Amino acid sequence: MADRGDTHYHIKHLNLWFAFASLALLVTAVWMVLDDASRPWKNHQREFRALDLERTRAELETAELKAQAAHGETLQVEVQKAAAAVEALNAEIAAKQEVVRLAKGEYFVKESAAKTEKAQYDWERYVVDEHRLEHKDPAYGEAHMAAVYERMQKSAYGKEQAEAALAKAVADVNALKAPLKEAERALKVATKDIELRRAKIEKLDPADRATQVANIVRDFPGLDFIGPNLKVQKVALENLTFELNFTKKKRIDMCQSCHMGIDRAGFENAEQPYTSHPRLDLFLTNKSPHPISEVGCTICHRGCGEALDIVRTDHRPTGDEQTKEWKDEYHWHKQHHWDYPMLPTGMSEAGCVQCHTDSLELIAADAPKVTEGYRLFEEYGCYACHKVEWFPTKRKPGPSLKNLLAKLTPEFVASWVADPKAFRPTTRMPQFFNLENFADDAVIAKSKYGEGRDVLGREWNDAAVAAVTAFLQQRHPLQALPKPPAEGDALRGREAFRLSGCLGCHNVAPHDAQTFPVGGDLAHERADENEMGPNLRGVATKLDADWLYWWLKDPAKYWPDTRMPNLRLSDEDAADITAYLMEDPDGIFRDVPQGWQTSIPAAKLDVLQEQARWFFTRDGRTALEQRFEGKDETRRWDRQADLQVAVGERFVVQYGCYSCHEVSGMESMMPIGAELTTWASKTVDKLDFGFIPYIFADTHGWDQETTSNFKSYHNNFLEQKLKAPRSYDRKKIKNPTEKLRMPYFGFTEEQTQAITTFVVGLVKDEVQRAKMVPDAGELARDAGLRAVRQNNCAACHVLEPGLVTFKDEAGKLHTVGAEFRKLEGETLPPRMDRWAEYWADYVAYMKGEDEDFDPDEFEFSLRLLRPEPDFGDIGDSISVLAKDLVSVKPPVGGDLVRVVTDWYKKPFDAEDNSRTPDPEGGVGDVDGKYRKYAEEEYDKVRWTFAPPVLLGEGDKLQRNWFYAFLNDPITLRHQMRVRMPSFHYADGEAGAIADYFAYEAQRDWPVYYARKLRLAQKKSLEELAALIKIPAETLAGIENGSRPDIDASFAKVKAWGDAQKFDEVLPPVDPRHERVVRRSPAHVNALMAADSKHLAKAENLARDASGPYCVQCHYLNGQGPAGGTAQPIQWAPDLNNTAERLREDWVHKWIENPAKVYPGTAMPVNFPADKDSHQALFPGKAAVQIQALLDWLYNMQRQDLPTGM
Repeated sequence: MADRGDTHYHIKHLNLWFAFASLALLVTAVWMVLDDASRPWKNHQREFRALDLERTRAELETAELKAQAAHGETLQVEVQKAAAAVEALNAEIAAKQEVVRLAKGEYFVKESAAKTEKAQYDWERYVVDEHRLEHKDPAYGEAHMAAVYERMQKSAYGKEQAEAALAKAVADVNALKAPLKEAERALKVATKDIELRRAKIEKLDPADRATQVANIVRDFPGLDFIGPNLKVQKVALENLTFELNFTKKKRIDMCQSCHMGIDRAGFENAEQPYTSHPRLDLFLTNKSPHPISEVGCTICHRGCGEALDIVRTDHRPTGDEQTKEWKDEYHWHKQHHWDYPMLPTGMSEAGCVQCHTDSLELIAADAPKVTEGYRLFEEYGCYACHKVEWFPTKRKPGPSLKNLLAKLTPEFVASWVADPKAFRPTTRMPQFFNLENFADDAVIAKSKYGEGRDVLGREWNDAAVAAVTAFLQQRHPLQALPKPPAEGDALRGREAFRLSGCLGCHNVAPHDAQTFPVGGDLAHERADENEMGPNLRGVATKLDADWLYWWLKDPAKYWPDTRMPNLRLSDEDAADITAYLMEDPDGIFRDVPQGWQTSIPAAKLDVLQEQARWFFTRDGRTALEQRFEGKDETRRWDRQADLQVAVGERFVVQYGCYSCHEVSGMESMMPIGAELTTWASKTVDKLDFGFIPYIFADTHGWDQETTSNFKSYHNNFLEQKLKAPRSYDRKKIKNPTEKLRMPYFGFTEEQTQAITTFVVGLVKDEVQRAKMVPDAGELARDAGLRAVRQNNCAACHVLEPGLVTFKDEAGKLHTVGAEFRKLEGETLPPRMDRWAEYWADYVAYMKGEDEDFDPDEFEFSLRLLRPEPDFGDIGDSISVLAKDLVSVKPPVGGDLVRVVTDWYKKPFDAEDNSRTPDPEGGVGDVDGKYRKYAEEEYDKVRWTFAPPVLLGEGDKLQRNWFYAFLNDPITLRHQMRVRMPSFHYADGEAGAIADYFAYEAQRDWPVYYARKLRLAQKKSLEELAALIKIPAETLAGIENGSRPDIDASFAKVKAWGDAQKFDEVLPPVDPRHERVVRRSPAHVNALMAADSKHLAKAENLARDASGPYCVQCHYLNGQGPAGGTAQPIQWAPDLNNTAERLREDWVHKWIENPAKVYPGTAMPVNFPADKDSHQALFPGKAAVQIQALLDWLYNMQRQDLPTGM
């Protein structure tokens, strides 16, 4: 355009600027397109495709697939041969195909004719029916309809003949082609894995040029909307929500755009972001309980699922080294405007809480850290101060303080309140006083409203402790207890203490011990179960002897909510244990930590007054000064004793002592802590970090960004709060009543991490439509597991067998449920809970005995405790060399068994009666006699005198009897010193325990069935899986209890077993319906009608000395074994309880072969299947005699009733 001189801008210059701007726009647009094409997630996908291609090619080079390829080549030759053979039959095939063509035509004609005749018949019937109805002539058209019907039937028959002819013609053709089809099918099956990989390679790296170009074009910038290989991987989660201001939106996760291998096996060793999820059996895969299409990623891990780079997703580095690496490589920084940062790697289990509030006990094996945090939250009583709406435990965790003075002296109370761990380092009672925000030399307040002297922390704490002690004394005056009715004997008490079950929940470990000799006294060790109750070391310096006696007799009378059960001790046993604890012949119960002293600190009057000024500030200065001067007759605070009580009450309220303890007059007060139900949904700006981030910055040399990041995460706040609860007061100016009150628990690092993981999982519910809804069985198992844990059943009873992992000659690993048999030179079997230490000690011992001892070649004998299809059945023994042993996992529960058997089996020095009241070293039996058991077989002692195992208990006990027994235990094994206690169950707890065992048996039944089936068939895993037509991995999953595999394929296993008439497994337990068939009137009437003396004859088997003579060992109707000569080690349970107590199928299995139920039991096989026995008493085979004995056991009270009763 020519420059005319009348424009505001110079046209040439303007054109240059337009050209420059256009060029800049073009460059920017190209830059934008190229930048979008090279976004990090696209690079990750390219790299993953290359990784996947490399891995797939490598798989083709494995020995297994090479063997398949070689086999495929062989089968390809067979296919060619079969094709040639078929080709040779082309003429015959063509002729038969012509027959097929003609048969199809004939069939079409006959089918059409049959349809026509059927339609004609329907029409004629309609016409006839109408005429009959209209003219009231029921006989009209009978002959006509018969003729029409006959034509229709002939036409249908013709169609059937044509159809059969066609089928035969097709079958003839197929028969000629069958060898080729079978060869092709075999080739396809044999090369399936290879072809899948070849197809994948072709997709990832196509060989033909056209496809390669097409792949480039489809991912080309600007054209990648057509069907790109590189695309955002998005899951829209319909049932999961995300809170957005005042609404909830559907959650969308795009994490797989980078984490391409996260839901695929085979990338376990790949680097992030390409690695497989470590638990694909639980997460992401379609057959897992948490498929990615339903749960995504961020509901568990948090972070921003809709972002596509490492910064915007709010990824969180682990440690300083990774933080530096991410900053250098990705320019990482904290996304401060995102309120839901990703959880740290070690706390990802926190996401489990929101879905599993009703099933946390069930997920303990899969989410150990968060469930440990949940249990610690309960054990340390956190719920008592901090409300969690759904938390199942409601009882106060601390003992009642009513009648406190009958138990403790005021001096002990004061010292304990000041520092509980100074007396018992393992106590769960936290420390409230003498903490950092009331440090000894710190100025807590300036008295008299700032006009007086400085009150130091030491003075403040001493006055507070004295005041709390005074208040508790005043509020709970002494209620004198009666004297015990019996005098105790300390030596008898030592034995009663060991054999009555005390050491199931308590220990006497040294105060400062961190390690314990593996061959030492179990009472001096700390284990999970024996820390349920407090360590009893030093307890004689604490308790009043009369109070201790009555506590042992009935703990709930002093503390109704106590977990300690009533041990049903006799007066003598209770008095003996009291004497043992208080007289302390072993120097245990008066052993206190160094420096421990009991005294009430001196409280200064002016300090108490200053505390009153702060606590009662609302009453006004004038009123307070009048009280201090004695002018208020209702509150004479000029008397220090009265002032201490008033101030002590305020301290009890201020610190919330009533939340954990029952305090008279404070039963209905609310807890003092912040509610935690949705604490982790609180934004971090609402958390008062105080000066801690800056103090840490000075200490650790943090920069400003690191300091800021510290304040961005909930777990940082919580971890510091648990480690040093009062630390957030550092450098703050606060008056005494404003200072932080949370006490110091002394958590270990592991405990801190576990509790933090649990609390960080307490968020607002965003899974309403997706959270787990437990069925009746799952609810029963969860509630039952919690009751079992809270009542410490595992202290006495084995709940799960130990596991031993070893390798075979080929190097393959096997894990079996088993126990070790006793080793040479040992009194008791090896300890599985501290296996490595035990084995090291044993090797040292054996080398001392024999310098040529080779530990690698030592052969262990294992006794199987569950069916192991590759090795044997319950009770069978297998041998394993020490060098092949990989790991040993101890059984769950049963620690008291070793305590009891240790007492019976280890011999005592006749000249040293320091352990036993018997001068000759015998153990006291329930009949009052002392006997020596050192030479008895371990199994016999274990099964006679120690608590029974609870393996398979749901299969054994009738649920209603079990429930009644839990509520009101009866004596079953009269020879045992340790008795089933009477527990103080909360509402529903006893039923939950009974239901738990029943539903657990129902849940484990498919596993037991699959194992027994393979054992009976004597097949390898692969062989049986092929017969059942399921993958070997699936059968292995069923045998190992994989719920997805059981749900998907167990029906096929059961159907195959039924087809083989496999009946070696008891029918599954149905907790909803329980009926003892053998006690039904129909069964009893049928027996009596067939033989009125049937029950009497069967009774002979139990009573007659020439038969099995059951009553020689068993009680019957409350009477001891027949003849009165049997010693307690021979006694057995009362047979009269069988009908109401035991499931009849279980009793049958037990009588048939007791050792296959409880390996090691003293009960013999009384009815051997391989020979005829007891024919004079009851003629018949062993199976018939067992049935007869069962009839009597379940109907012994009915045998004299007439038929029909």
